[in-house]
Amino acid sequence: MRLAVTLLLIVFALSGASCSHEAPFTWAGPDTVGPFPGPTPRRLTFNAGDDRNPSVSGAMLLFSRLDGAHGRERCISMLSAAGGTLHRTMCPPPPVTPADSFVDTWVEPALSPDGRQIAFVWQQGSPAGYYTWTRYLVVAPTNDPAHPTSSWQSWYVLPDGRTATAVSKPMWLNATTVRFLASYERVFKVKGGGAERLTDTLMDAYTLVDLDLGAGGGGTVGIVPGADSTIAYTPVATGGVWLVKSSDSTRLLFLAPGADSAVAVARFSGPVVNLTDVDGVPVGLRADGSVVEWIDLETGVVHQLGTDTPIRRIAVVPGTRRFVAEVENTADPLASIGANLWLFALP
Repeated sequence: MRLAVTLLLIVFALSGASCSHEAPFTWAGPDTVGPFPGPTPRRLTFNAGDDRNPSVSGAMLLFSRLDGAHGRERCISMLSAAGGTLHRTMCPPPPVTPADSFVDTWVEPALSPDGRQIAFVWQQGSPAGYYTWTRYLVVAPTNDPAHPTSSWQSWYVLPDGRTATAVSKPMWLNATTVRFLASYERVFKVKGGGAERLTDTLMDAYTLVDLDLGAGGGGTVGIVPGADSTIAYTPVATGGVWLVKSSDSTRLLFLAPGADSAVAVARFSGPVVNLTDVDGVPVGLRADGSVVEWIDLETGVVHQLGTDTPIRRIAVVPGTRRFVAEVENTADPLASIGANLWLFALP
């Protein structure tokens, strides 16, 4: 009996304590994880989906992300170029009406020098296939990307009369000018062989185009002289642009500011499909994605960085000898088919 009374008193004491008017516990959430120090190469993203199209402005890395949270729609994410916690993710708006069944994807992001605007390619396509119905290069406030202030639609007739249907690799030249590659996209069916992919794509490289936003933000386009048939380009920090053209994608060209033609300056050891300028050094990505090459312009010597996993695109971290690479997930048994972003550095 004494034991029962003792237990009853303990229960009463506990119930009384639970009713006290103490301040409620407040959880503010975890602190933001800052950049990770350490050697390179270093993995920056750990997405089981697909991270593509890296570009870096200042210390901020932007890329196109597919993570399954929004179906087949791709979003734009922002992350410190040194790694850490995602700064933010911006996604296409929901359908306006139930009849809106298009899949919206946001790809090829580029942040303006002051960080207030973002240029990217807004695509719309059918959920039942791979074909993209409409494609726009848009410029929008960074804090409201769903409401562009300027847009340039594909299926646009260039000043020279050619019709461009694809836009890729936009880069900001200054606060009011966006440069991009204009090309013609050919989509066709792959027949036979039991292929899972129903379509394939060929690109006819056209030229570099400058979108001048001007004071009013409306946007006018102009072809860059001397850049016809360009397949890869990158601005040079000291002025001008490095080019690689489809006629000879092993040859590195330099287009000086205001020049009407590009001049050959060096040669890579094989075809190149992507370029970046790392601290004044031209860096090229070989077509098979297995080798990154950089050229010593004084000696002409080509240096190589090999990899056993395919790299699809590279983007310099300004002011450093580092670059971000879009690396296929083929070597990661826990990841689905897709890509993640890694940080590399030149020696």
